[in-house]
Amino acid sequence: MKLNPQIIYKDKAPEYALLPIKQYNKIVELLEDLEDLQDIKKIKEANEENFPLEIAQQLATDKSPIAIFREYRNLSQTALAEMVNVSKQYISQLEKGDRTGTTKVLKAIAKALQVDFDLITE
Repeated sequence: MKLNPQIIYKDKAPEYALLPIKQYNKIVELLEDLEDLQDIKKIKEANEENFPLEIAQQLATDKSPIAIFREYRNLSQTALAEMVNVSKQYISQLEKGDRTGTTKVLKAIAKALQVDFDLITE
C-alpha cells in the first residue's frame, strides 16, 4: 500500500502526517489483523487445548459441564465411572445436579476428561 501523507511541519521539523481516510482505515484494519495474529500465536504457544465454539455455547447453558466434556471425549457414563472408580449412578447424579461430588472425585473426573478442575466446577 502506497501512502500519500500530507506532512505538517512545526519549527522546520515534521510534526503531523495527514492521510486520506481510506488509507487511515486500511492501516487500522491491518493493525487489528496483526493483533489477532499475535493473539493466535500466544494461544498456540500456551500449548493449551482449545475447544470448539459449540462446547463454549453448551457451557453457557444449564447442562452439566461433566456431561458436556464427557460427551466431547466420546465417553459413556460407565466408562467415565470406571476411569475414576465410582459407580455409573454417581456420575449420573453429578450430571443431573442431584449430587455435588467430593473434591477428590471431581479432581479425578477433571483428570479423566483432560480438563482443568475449574471447567467442571463452575
